[in-house]
Amino acid sequence: MLKNVLVKTLRDKRKTFLWWSIGVTLLTIWYSMMFTALEGDMSGINQMMESELIKGLLGGAYDLSTPAGWLGAELLPLLGPLIFIVFAVSFATSSLTGEEEKGTLNLLLTNPISRTSVYLQKFIAMFLGTLALGLVFWIGNIIGTTSANMGLSLVSLGEVTFSLVLLGLLFGSLAMAIGGFTGKSGAGTGVASAVGIVSYLLNSMSEIVQSLKPFQPASVFHYYDGGEVLQNGIDFGDVGILLAGTVVLFAIGM
Repeated sequence: MLKNVLVKTLRDKRKTFLWWSIGVTLLTIWYSMMFTALEGDMSGINQMMESELIKGLLGGAYDLSTPAGWLGAELLPLLGPLIFIVFAVSFATSSLTGEEEKGTLNLLLTNPISRTSVYLQKFIAMFLGTLALGLVFWIGNIIGTTSANMGLSLVSLGEVTFSLVLLGLLFGSLAMAIGGFTGKSGAGTGVASAVGIVSYLLNSMSEIVQSLKPFQPASVFHYYDGGEVLQNGIDFGDVGILLAGTVVLFAIGM
């Protein structure tokens, strides 16, 4: 029964995952090729990057004339996290509370299987789906950066992808836990979205508003910081916090 529920959940998502994979692959390749198209004198753009508004939006200033700076400014601050958060949250809510709202979860629970087992299998499916999307994101960036001769290492791209996967899993776990309490997919999506928006704004605005700086560690994005990971490597302390948050939310949901 464990295998059946897990496999069925993944099978039900196969077409959706295919479209996500195509979109993510094309998007990552496109951003890398755009670096080649704009390569040259970028002093004017870099000067604009020093403005307080841009720092607030991106969470810092980046040198767009470098491959790491380009991806750190264009793909990793907002779009990358948005992809993984939306994917994980939608996967979590549709596979658990979405089935409850459609009435199919009640049919599943008429079988000799516990709610705990169902929740565990749905969570594992969300975990595997997000991990698979991370693999797609990593491969897409490898293809794009190699084609554009950007010279970024596989390890660096893997580290930032790993950070994105952890971020997605944290928000997916939050949505699943809220959905488990309320039975409403909208509640899980709404809370996860609100936390994501507040976290992003708190982290980015802390770069330019000194009074917010002490509160920056309260932001989930503070521990993700994709641009910093790409340029300087992964911080295992940040990884530990993201993992701990996911484990705690999983336990609450159970």
